[in-house]
Amino acid sequence: MPVTVLELVRIAKIRIEIREARKEDLDAVSDLWEELARYHERLSDDFELAWDSRRKWAKYLKQKFSEISTKLIVASEGDRVVGFALCLLSPNVPVYKERKIGVISDVFVREERRRKGVMKKMLDMAVKWFAKNRVKTIQLSVAAANTEAREIYANMGFTPFVIHKRIDLAKYREPRPRVEMKRPRSGKLIRRKIRK
Repeated sequence: MPVTVLELVRIAKIRIEIREARKEDLDAVSDLWEELARYHERLSDDFELAWDSRRKWAKYLKQKFSEISTKLIVASEGDRVVGFALCLLSPNVPVYKERKIGVISDVFVREERRRKGVMKKMLDMAVKWFAKNRVKTIQLSVAAANTEAREIYANMGFTPFVIHKRIDLAKYREPRPRVEMKRPRSGKLIRRKIRK
């Protein structure tokens, strides 16, 4: 597999190369993924990891890496991988006209290399790959509490598409005030708590 270098990011005297990942990068990417996963675990209990999560993700990454529908992009500083973006071609829900979509599965840059344009350069490479594969739209998921990532994606032009909601079943059974939605003549929804 030929290595394509999109661009070098120069930060003072630091040279970061944005390129397709090689098989020997997979362990370093799994280490970075674990940092990303631990960050999300600190954001919310909803991201609590299984005891063998790194092993399972490394196995998943190795499998995806061998598939033609996957592009793994890394940012490397010398021999050290400082960031990665895992990108996938995915079939869309069959009821929609658009047959396949691009999915940015995971993106991470080491903290000391953030705010330097590294993530944007990786995503620029991803966008070129998606376009080459005739993808019209790209989707990604971002944790609601990850305000930094949400801001970055918004600045890049990503807009909300689907809002996922979640509830812990133990909390589902707790009594809570009922909310009634009414549509007045103006057309705007009004939320009102219903008192018992």
